Amino acid sequence: MATHTFGFICSVIGVSDRTTGRHCGSALRCRLDGRRAILTALRVIEEAKKEPRGIAISTGYGEPPFVVHGPVNIDSLADLAVYFLPDEYRCSDSAFWSSKRIEHSPDKLATDYLFLHGFPGKTSDSSQLLRGVVNKSLPYGAMQRLENLPPNLQSFQFGVEYDPVGMVNETGAAQDLVDPHGLSGSPVWRIGISGRSSREWRPDDSLLVGILTQWSPSNKVLIATSTEKLPPDW
Repeated sequence: MATHTFGFICSVIGVSDRTTGRHCGSALRCRLDGRRAILTALRVIEEAKKEPRGIAISTGYGEPPFVVHGPVNIDSLADLAVYFLPDEYRCSDSAFWSSKRIEHSPDKLATDYLFLHGFPGKTSDSSQLLRGVVNKSLPYGAMQRLENLPPNLQSFQFGVEYDPVGMVNETGAAQDLVDPHGLSGSPVWRIGISGRSSREWRPDDSLLVGILTQWSPSNKVLIATSTEKLPPDW
C-alpha cells in the first residue's frame, strides 16, 4: 500500500521566501468532478496562509513546488478544502487518484483495515541546498477506533487507532510513536480486504474513505472526515 499510494500524496507548503517554505500538512492529488484537484484539510490551508508568500504544493522530488493561484473551495464544518488545479500544474495523469475509487459510504469502515499515508512535520525540513522542502512520508495502518472517542466527534467523522502500545514497524519490531503533526490532510483508505480472501487482495482494491483532520493525544486516536461529505457526483 505504501508503494501504491505514495505517488498520489503531496505536501502543502507555506512559502516563506523565494527559496524556502514550511511544510504545513499533507494532501491527495485526485480527480473530482472530472477535474484534477488537490484534496486536503481546511486547517492545512489556513496554516499555510500564515506564511508571507502564500501557498504551494509539492510536485515531485527535485521539482519546484507549484504556487497556488485562485480560489480554494472549502467546507468549514467538515474541515475540508479542494483546490482545482489549473493547466499550468504539470503532472502525469497517473498521479491523480480516480474518482471511481472514492467510497462515499462509511458502512465498511469497521470491517476493513484502514491505511493512511502522509508527511509528518518531524520528517519535513526546509532545505536551502535543494531550494525547497524535503519530506519523508509515513505509511500507517490500523483499525477504526469504535470506543473511547472524543466526546465532540461529529457523525461524519471517524477515528483511527493511534496508540503507541502495540505499534510496530514493517519488520514487526516495536515502533515509537511518530508525532503526527503535519499528517493533517492525509488521505485515508480502506484497503478492500473486507468480504474477500486475503489471497485475492491487491492494492488496487483500496478505496479512499476519508481525510485526516485532527489528532487527539489524550484519546490516542486520529480523527478523519469521511468522504461522505464530498458531493456524491464527484
